[in-house]
Amino acid sequence: MRSLREIKKSISHARVESKPRTDQAVLRHLLAELATIAGDAPLPRESEALSAADLLTVGCLSAAFRRGGLEAVERQCEAAARKLDLRPEKIPVMELIREYNP
Repeated sequence: MRSLREIKKSISHARVESKPRTDQAVLRHLLAELATIAGDAPLPRESEALSAADLLTVGCLSAAFRRGGLEAVERQCEAAARKLDLRPEKIPVMELIREYNP
């Protein structure tokens, strides 16, 4: 087993690189999680602070579900679609019924 001194020396010589965009995404996610745990709304509003890709990560979708169930996940997906300027195609109800009742 290595001594504590050897471990500290190895850590002090370790080369760590950081990417600012990744740091910001992680920070935003952690702030949202902290706000969720504290029972407050996310700081800042997630839909404005996060990119579409950030909104659709597993962590962000899980946090949305814990905050407000499927409705919150749906709102988050809609916010991501707005950021990407995607317009959902409208499907008539009768077409859906025919599709699911062959």
